[in-house]
Amino acid sequence: MDHQKWWQVKSLFVSLMFLSSLVKGSKSYEDHESLENFLCKQVNKEIVKPRTGVFYNISLPSNYTGIKVRVVRLRAASFFVRGVSFSLFNIPPHVVPQPNRKRMTILYENLGNWSSHYYNVPNYKMLTPVFGFTAYTSSESAFLDDNEKMNFIIEGNPIKIRFSHVGLHAKNDTPICVKFSDDGSVEFKNMTKPYVCEAYSTGHYTLVVPSHKEKSENQRFNKGLVLGFVIGFVGLVVLVLVLVALVKAADRKRIRKFERNSEGGEPFDTFWIGETKLPLASMIRTQPVLENDDFAHY
Repeated sequence: MDHQKWWQVKSLFVSLMFLSSLVKGSKSYEDHESLENFLCKQVNKEIVKPRTGVFYNISLPSNYTGIKVRVVRLRAASFFVRGVSFSLFNIPPHVVPQPNRKRMTILYENLGNWSSHYYNVPNYKMLTPVFGFTAYTSSESAFLDDNEKMNFIIEGNPIKIRFSHVGLHAKNDTPICVKFSDDGSVEFKNMTKPYVCEAYSTGHYTLVVPSHKEKSENQRFNKGLVLGFVIGFVGLVVLVLVLVALVKAADRKRIRKFERNSEGGEPFDTFWIGETKLPLASMIRTQPVLENDDFAHY
């Protein structure tokens, strides 16, 4: 393979690896988008005649065990005046939902042990499950309109997310608030109070700390890779030396056998080419014999 073809193959390989990393990085968000669509359909299927201001638990199939979902329908005017609190979310008054609709539905999610399947933060460890809340428009015909999400305009205090049951972490590591946006981006923000994060929009949230374990594992992997390369290189050198020694031994054995066979016949002189000893046959020309003169006269 010439240099140009090799370069083309190498470039193609690098491109495929890059595209593979992009697909892998975006897969979790595509998966969560599919989950969100499924949850919306499940809400409308299960809640036929919803009452305003009532929280409903949504039952999910067994293959989603560990995920918890609750929904509530509110009047937009009442939501602006009073706000709403549920579990770890506290949405204060004077939050304006957009677009302007008479009713709205808020869907709360606790992804539980599925959190790392749908979301991840490279080089960080999640201390809590991923919690999310999403607002949708609502009407008499549709409890939850999954075709129209709502945004929040905060005119007063921010939304507060109070995390409880935080997992163990190193004492020197202060947890960091993380928001996962709909477009897959990750936003970091410091806590305002211990285990309290402030939010200015809907989305999915969790607490993280630097993953020292992952870092040490990467270091061990790199050391193991270097050690393996060194051992492999030394082994290759030893193998080459052994092969060379075997070839030389085979050559010497063949020469000795040839010399022993020659001892039973006409002896040969020998000569050397480099380190190889070869037989040398003496050149003896047969003496010519003169014809009988009498035979020439017939």
